[in-house]
Amino acid sequence: MAAQRIFFVTQESLSIWTAGIRGPERIAVFSGADGVREFDAYISLTPEHTAAMLVDVIEEEFALETIPKLNARDRKSLIARRSERKYRRTPYRLSEFQGKTGPGDAEFSVLHSAISNRELLDPWLEVIEKHRVALSGIYSVPLMAPTIISSLARVTAPTLFIASHQDTKLRQIFMKGGHLMSARLSQSPGLDQEGYAQFIVTEAQRSRRYLERLRILSSMEILEVRVVADSEMANRISKLGEGELSTQFSFIAPEDASGKLLGETRRNKGQFEIVYLSEILKRRPKCSYATSGENRFWTMRSMRYAIMGGATVVAVVCSMLAAYFLNEAAVLRDDVARIRAQVQQLTETYRAENDKFGPILAGSHEMKLAVDTGDHILLNRLPVPWVMNQLGAVLGKYPEIQVRELTWQANLPAAGSKKPNRRGNRPTKVSVPEVEQVDAILTADITSFDGDMRKAFARIDQLTSDLESQTFFSEAATEQYPLNANPAASVSGEIGTDRPEFARFRIRATYNVADAAGMGEG
Repeated sequence: MAAQRIFFVTQESLSIWTAGIRGPERIAVFSGADGVREFDAYISLTPEHTAAMLVDVIEEEFALETIPKLNARDRKSLIARRSERKYRRTPYRLSEFQGKTGPGDAEFSVLHSAISNRELLDPWLEVIEKHRVALSGIYSVPLMAPTIISSLARVTAPTLFIASHQDTKLRQIFMKGGHLMSARLSQSPGLDQEGYAQFIVTEAQRSRRYLERLRILSSMEILEVRVVADSEMANRISKLGEGELSTQFSFIAPEDASGKLLGETRRNKGQFEIVYLSEILKRRPKCSYATSGENRFWTMRSMRYAIMGGATVVAVVCSMLAAYFLNEAAVLRDDVARIRAQVQQLTETYRAENDKFGPILAGSHEMKLAVDTGDHILLNRLPVPWVMNQLGAVLGKYPEIQVRELTWQANLPAAGSKKPNRRGNRPTKVSVPEVEQVDAILTADITSFDGDMRKAFARIDQLTSDLESQTFFSEAATEQYPLNANPAASVSGEIGTDRPEFARFRIRATYNVADAAGMGEG
């Protein structure tokens, strides 16, 4: 948010500037004994317009000092204390941290600045605060100068920038290493007067001696003086400064400066402050003397606009989300309607197809078969816990044997026990035959096998004997050994290596279903 108008404070007056077609335009000037009263009456008509204050006065002091390396908090506290000690009598003070003094130095440079005569600003600011004008800040021409000068030319060497301000004043800005070091505003002859060229040369020499006395500039360094002047004035200044070996003059044409900074070439060459006014109307400068609440109404308005803008953004986002979800809801509604129609269609199709078939009638034989099958499943379920208990009681003594698989096989009654039907008789309705015996087939490995087949056979035979003698299995027999000399026997295990890692075998344990179920219940 840029200011709508600028209060330009000089040594004698306050003028009001606004943005015009060709740049800043002055619309009112207040000076003399009645200036403050007239300014009060003028502001009362338009207190809602935002503003900024630009100060270009003689009583602006600068002090450059060095501080040791500190952390951010201690550095800020030290700079604040030193600034208050230097400029105790004015609230319009500012300190700028400029970084290291040199590439290898451990000290840092700080520039303190202040408007020492507060009476130049207090009367105007009282009127501004009285009408609650949104003031963005109190800006100074010297503090804005580095940005303006860097836009005109590249500044690397120690440079003294000189331009005519307010028709009869000369503004001097000294920069070194890209930073502001010092500034002066002095009375001068007009641009059209005879002594203006000589005054420029004299002021440049005086400024050099002043900078050398402050040890800001060395006597061995060459000072480059850049003057805003037309070609005729530039020739006159060059001739007067020919004997200065430690000072070099260069010139910037007013038309070129206006073209680069303002975008036009026709501008009053004796009022270079127009450039600073134009810069404030474009954007808010960084450094401001408004450190005592002079810009609080600007801050409040900015916060209000920020809240309003944020609320607007949230409202727009919510509206977009609502539209998106409404669209999704409409799509889901159409999908639900389509699915319901499909379900209804499928239901009607099912009913129509079902009506084509008559009811299925189950006879007594089918019903009895279904009931007997269910009873058989409930009464003769495989006693898995009982079998596992029986195996666990024996396998606990054989830690080297690892079970790989346990399968089941039911033994149904012999087919010859069923009586043959006579020719012409109806089939007899019989129940599901009951399982009398079940075989548990155990497949296991002898792990950590050392290749001793005799020992392995003995352990397998011993396990088979224990399963038959120490459990309630009716019979236990070895179905497969790891290796058998009988050509008819099956061969298993990893025989392809000299020393297999395991020896696999299989044992069949038979038990009676009725006995096992009774033991499980007991």
